[in-house]
Amino acid sequence: MVDDGELTSNGGGAPEGAPARRRQDPRRERTPQRLIAAARLVFERDGFHDARLADVTKEANVSTGTLYNYFQSKEELFRAVMQGVLDELTAQPAADAPAPPRDPSRTPVEGIYAANRSYVHGYRRNARLMGLLSQVAERDPEVLAIGLAIRDHFESRISRAIVRWQAEGLAYSDLDPVYAANALAYMVDRFLAEWSALGLPYEEDKVADTLSALWVRSLGLADGPRRPT
Repeated sequence: MVDDGELTSNGGGAPEGAPARRRQDPRRERTPQRLIAAARLVFERDGFHDARLADVTKEANVSTGTLYNYFQSKEELFRAVMQGVLDELTAQPAADAPAPPRDPSRTPVEGIYAANRSYVHGYRRNARLMGLLSQVAERDPEVLAIGLAIRDHFESRISRAIVRWQAEGLAYSDLDPVYAANALAYMVDRFLAEWSALGLPYEEDKVADTLSALWVRSLGLADGPRRPT
């Protein structure tokens, strides 16, 4: 097993009582991330309940003692993995984000399509873990908090965008922004959860574009064709 470099005290020639100095060891700094990456593989493969810490140490090529230097339990490791998922998903561009410099004329509709494509891709990459999230959240309040953080992040961004679009006369004014934001977000998450769980033969881009079209028409941002083309 590959183990960490340890913290070292002063060398033999240092004066007695001098403060200890920490030696920077790149291996030690990389070890937590290596453990989290290994835990992700194990959780995706075995699920949460069947995952074993011994399998994580084997994947990470570290000793059991090294793992316990950083994580005290399987639950703590899962939280670290899901925090990474949270960071990835919430880093996706918002539907109401400013247009990039190369496209200063991007409309709200184009922003919705771009944001949903990015979110669908991120969700699909983390689909197995997103499926485990609800299972573990029932018994772990900290994992539940991560799930709520994902929901709150998107509900807040979407509802703010709806408020602005209503003020600009682009979206239906009789929609409650918070309710509409939650309904649209849950529609996406439920669709993606079923798609992933059932292994349906759908195309990723077509899924994202279909969901985006439903968003756009539900909000009144654009009119779609009234008859098949």
